[in-house]
Amino acid sequence: MESNVFTIGLYCRRSRLNTKGEASLYLTLNQGDQRKMISLGLKLKIVYWDEGNKEVLQGCPNKGYYDLIIDAKKQEINKKIMAANLEGKVLSLDDFVEQQQKKEEEKKEYVKRYFEKYIVELEMSDRIKNARYYRCCMNCLMDFTNGIDVEFKSIDGVFLNDYATWMQVKKKLHKNTIGNRLRGLKAIFNRAISDKVISENITPFKEFKVSKYREETTKRAISKQDIERVINLDLKSISDEKTFPFYDFARDIFIFSYLGCGINIVDIAFLKYANIIDNDRLQFRRSKTKKIISFRLHPIAKEIIEKYRKKKHKQTDYVFPIFNDEIQKTMKEKYYKLDYQTRYVNKYLRKIGKHLNISLKLTSYVARHSFATVLKRSGVNTSIISEAMGHSSEKVTQVYLDSFENDQIDEAMSN
Repeated sequence: MESNVFTIGLYCRRSRLNTKGEASLYLTLNQGDQRKMISLGLKLKIVYWDEGNKEVLQGCPNKGYYDLIIDAKKQEINKKIMAANLEGKVLSLDDFVEQQQKKEEEKKEYVKRYFEKYIVELEMSDRIKNARYYRCCMNCLMDFTNGIDVEFKSIDGVFLNDYATWMQVKKKLHKNTIGNRLRGLKAIFNRAISDKVISENITPFKEFKVSKYREETTKRAISKQDIERVINLDLKSISDEKTFPFYDFARDIFIFSYLGCGINIVDIAFLKYANIIDNDRLQFRRSKTKKIISFRLHPIAKEIIEKYRKKKHKQTDYVFPIFNDEIQKTMKEKYYKLDYQTRYVNKYLRKIGKHLNISLKLTSYVARHSFATVLKRSGVNTSIISEAMGHSSEKVTQVYLDSFENDQIDEAMSN
């Protein structure tokens, strides 16, 4: 009986490059004068391909990863050939390649593919901020793998350590940012397990602890005296007719946040007149945690609202002139506009802080932290505030706000 004689080679489809100058890599399986190509699911920048020797050049980033995938596929093919020889079976290229490859592709679960699926779900439900976070995590991972979509089962402790080191050394990311990217990847693993896309046994996060990539951030609060200096600053002394509106709006956002229970700029932007109760209280649902916040408006906060109030407004109109529903019609467009607006607010806040010789770089988020400091000095439980506003997560922030009655928060705000 005729034996199974196959030869295996490596092929780079140089005639079809993507916009990044990358070509797909294949294994070629030859039997006599017949040949089939098996996709490796790898893309390689053409400058790293040695056409003469049919191999990936030594200078290629992540060459070890390419070699690992290529060798694993070759071993898989050779194992099938040897098994067929032992059983006395003759394999054809069609039987070997098409059926086996289709079966294996059905079993594979890829991380980028799952990221993209979840991002689409978030965008369709208008959870734009979350969608952008996961897209950032996905893009960082794809940057590490040079655009190669990896299987869930390929990610282990060694992979994660290499990824974290790459973020620190190559991308020069801070420890908390590295932890942020890893938590996004961990969340995708957990969702895939919950959806029964992958087995719980393959997650590397049981042994690999993301918590080690967390460190205390520097304080971002300024003193009450500095807040008063910001409030009392004559903006005309540092601006001209053209720039005054930018300085004025930036300071209003900062002061409204500080006097408004630490409300962040995202929630400020989405405030509508319907959120103002009896012209005395502000009640709104936080965009991130979906919890309801309610507090008495400070007199200066009321003045800021009046400053931007339209003569004829509806309850559904925005309080601050950031969004226009006729221009920003989708949530995605609104968040792009908010990013643009936030950059300008922070730009002019930094100028104000520099003029006042405030050592801390002034941003809209500093107002939030400064409010937390006021709460601490007003007698609110220190451990709760340190957990909440200083600053493990905004979910904890919401927990401490929910745990107090309105009059307790109102009393703290009077200080």
